[in-house]
Amino acid sequence: MPWNDTRPWLKDPATRFQSPPDPAVLAQLHDAHCHPSDDDRYSVETLGAVRTGHLCIMSSSLQNQATTEAVCQDRRESVTPFFGLHPWFCHAISFEPPDRLPTKEAHYRSLFPSPSNPDTPHPSLDLLLPTFPDPVSIDTFIYELSSRLEQYPAAQVGEIGLDKAFRIPNPPHIAADKSNPKHSDLATPISHQIRMVEAQVDVAIRYGRNISLHSVRTPQETVEMLQRFKDDKGDGWAKLHVCLHSFGGSAESSKQIQRAHPNAFFSFATIISGRSPAFNKLLRAIEPHRLLMESDFSDTSEIDHQIWEVFEEIQTALDWTAEKTIETLQTNFRRFMTPIEERPPPKKTSRERRAEQKRRDLYVSDDESDAGF
Repeated sequence: MPWNDTRPWLKDPATRFQSPPDPAVLAQLHDAHCHPSDDDRYSVETLGAVRTGHLCIMSSSLQNQATTEAVCQDRRESVTPFFGLHPWFCHAISFEPPDRLPTKEAHYRSLFPSPSNPDTPHPSLDLLLPTFPDPVSIDTFIYELSSRLEQYPAAQVGEIGLDKAFRIPNPPHIAADKSNPKHSDLATPISHQIRMVEAQVDVAIRYGRNISLHSVRTPQETVEMLQRFKDDKGDGWAKLHVCLHSFGGSAESSKQIQRAHPNAFFSFATIISGRSPAFNKLLRAIEPHRLLMESDFSDTSEIDHQIWEVFEEIQTALDWTAEKTIETLQTNFRRFMTPIEERPPPKKTSRERRAEQKRRDLYVSDDESDAGF
């Protein structure tokens, strides 16, 4: 999502980069997660000037799904559109069917109860309610998402996910007063966010598309949700590739996910993950074949610089040459983007392989017993 990169050394390329960005190298790299659709100053010329080889362009709000379509038409080669509803905007979704859609007031009063009394609305709701969009039925949104995936066979699903840190912004006339906070104290319940993720994951499974997953301050919820998808959705889930974008969990949580989910990839942006002093440790915890890179940026003119930063950071953290970094990232991205029908069968975890071997051993023992050996 849009970020204001205020790191003080950015204005001086001599201190920002170890070496100047090389257009020939950038052309061999990818951006697994970027947001030109959210760029207020977007232009066709700016997108055309980007030298990074392939861009995965995310959707976020209800309104900018169509914007993503238009942006991808501006650079038809080497771009992949992702359609989906970001957790920052999922409060507009009602899980009632279109013919039973609640009123705007009823929807948001139900979604945002008072912390002290669940039977009454949140004290901040009256101020924000007039600025909220009318509720949209989940059925309507899923129909539109499905239609876009049918229209664009290479399109994927994203950005979707969970976020406990985000608070809904105050209306402009309130936020304009510097004495007021920029954001309200309203947060979309995590249960609502999880339902929204699952609805979109089911669409991804139906069409065999990859997922770009957002997870902020929800390590336990994300681990549990991924495990439930694996347990409940079977091969449909296992065949997908899920990219945990700008992963901000610990090295240990990344290892836990890698042990359980052969279909998981991890992409990193220096503006997000790079803020952590443990960033290099986290990079070293990722199995090399799962590693992707991203800008997570909405300023289209800045994408190349963000990607170059990640490229250099990966070399430093993993002690790789530029050649090895390019080759590994290219291979990983091709594998991530390979159409589902062209992929080999999903890999089994070590636990699944042991259980399968145990079943085979039991079967052989039974046969030997029956044969009288």
